[in-house]
Amino acid sequence: MAIAKELVEKTNLHDKGCIRYELCRDVNNPPNLVMLEDWEDGPSLQAHMQAPHFTELIGKLDALTAKPTDVSVLAKMF
Repeated sequence: MAIAKELVEKTNLHDKGCIRYELCRDVNNPPNLVMLEDWEDGPSLQAHMQAPHFTELIGKLDALTAKPTDVSVLAKMF
């Protein structure tokens, strides 16, 4: 959790174009965590994914997960 908290804090503080970046727990399945992200545009998201804090910390998080990370990029409809 400390690594995830650091990622959230650094992303919200440093990543241009970040509207929202927060970690949430599934109340019906507590081991299931979901990162909710909202970005101004695609280039901002791409820059975040190449930022040193992201590449370092996501590697550490991936090593701790029980299953591979599932990433979905969604577009707001309404």
